[in-house]
Amino acid sequence: METFHSEAEEGPSPFLVRDDNASAHTKASAKASANASGSGSGTGREKDKDADADADADADDTEADPDADPEYVECLAEGCGEVLLRSQMEYHLELHAEEARNWDAAVVPSSITATETPSPGPAPSRRHRDGERERHRHGDRHGDRDRDRDRDRDRDRDRDRDRNRGDVSSTQARAIFAWKNLLRMPGSSHSSHSSRRRSNEKSSTSADPAPAANNKRLGKAQLGKYAHEDRMPDWLVAHLQKGGQIKAEGIIPVLAQLLEQCSSTKYAYLCHPCVQHVSKLKREGGFCGYRNIQMMSSYIIGAKFKGHQHFNKKIPSIFQIQDFIEQAWDEGISSQGRIETGGIRGTRKYIGTPEALAMFRLLEIPCDAQGFKNKEPGKSEALLMEDVENYFQSGVEDPTQRVRVTNIPPIYFQHAGHSMTIIGLEKLKSGAKNLIVFDPMFHDSSAITKLVGRKFENMFPDLALKPYRRGNKYLKKYREFEILRLRPPTESGFVDLSAQSRREES
Repeated sequence: METFHSEAEEGPSPFLVRDDNASAHTKASAKASANASGSGSGTGREKDKDADADADADADDTEADPDADPEYVECLAEGCGEVLLRSQMEYHLELHAEEARNWDAAVVPSSITATETPSPGPAPSRRHRDGERERHRHGDRHGDRDRDRDRDRDRDRDRDRDRNRGDVSSTQARAIFAWKNLLRMPGSSHSSHSSRRRSNEKSSTSADPAPAANNKRLGKAQLGKYAHEDRMPDWLVAHLQKGGQIKAEGIIPVLAQLLEQCSSTKYAYLCHPCVQHVSKLKREGGFCGYRNIQMMSSYIIGAKFKGHQHFNKKIPSIFQIQDFIEQAWDEGISSQGRIETGGIRGTRKYIGTPEALAMFRLLEIPCDAQGFKNKEPGKSEALLMEDVENYFQSGVEDPTQRVRVTNIPPIYFQHAGHSMTIIGLEKLKSGAKNLIVFDPMFHDSSAITKLVGRKFENMFPDLALKPYRRGNKYLKKYREFEILRLRPPTESGFVDLSAQSRREES
């Protein structure tokens, strides 16, 4: 879980990762990459050049207080404990309900359906033939009985379907009901926190180094509830060391089958199937930024992407990621991050795109980052969707396929308050688009993990896909997004993203 980082009034964008002694050429490339979204783009750590936008924000906002405590609340769902902005809680609880749903009755193995024809049995016995004649003789009576039996079977099937749609544990249900009632109470608006943060989110496209004095220490609005923590509790250290991370492999091929079976899907793209869904441990809190770095690392390891040797075939732990980021700062890579955060080693402070970029830059893993910012409702979302679709199109070998599974990397995706990993994009027949994501806040349903490595048919693919879709209903709440992409080699036919950024800027 993360929020955007602010920056000094005249300082550069800390969103761009730089060596302190970077060459002019490197600075120019970084500047071009940050501007790739075109008019109205930017990031949460950049200064906005649009004077009108600044004037509008100043007219509405009060003076930012980095130590002001935003409306953080703890999720009461069993085993969660996630600390969230209050405005995000209702959607969060909806996804908990999906996480706990039981889909077993909705899934039919393909081997029992149209993929195989039952082998013929033995010839009917004399008793069976006599029974058939008897049924024909009393056809009306037996027909009525058969119709009654069919009616009972249909009623049972409908009851099972309704049960599946609402199958959530009683503890979960009570927590969800309580929170939804609370969220409907007056005063649940999140505008006060939003206004405080907006004044710290003026963007800048400058790539020139700024004096360290211009960098401000961030507060709870950017780094979360534990912004001033020197050390996380010992119980949490032990919990993270013992539990590691929850990993689910083979989920992308399952999603590919669901998308194929979904009547509302026009076409879809998916990233490399080796990407694992890494999700949080119970009661761990807000380590979503780390979990997304782990998902990106699962691709780097699985696809043997450049730099994979640094991980020794193992996804790095939260503590190893903290060490990588701190080492990057030591070596002058985005070193202003240490000033802004006060250091992250051994703490629960939120991290985001700048820290992920610093780590990958340290390990010489080729990547770039891009921001999308526009005050016009829906504009940033449209730019994001267009860019993500162009990215996935670059890895398609057969564009005639309805579901196009590629071999390209996933995308690190951040907005204010949270981050996820984009593993694909879906276009619906209605014309709407959805990001397909792995959200580290949630585990895959057991009914989904049971399907790994199997062929199946699902009666309700739309509902099964819901936890992985992020469309307009979710994205419309935000005006600013950041993404980080690994740069696949151009000789494989993939887009050179930095070159594309320079073309778009010109």
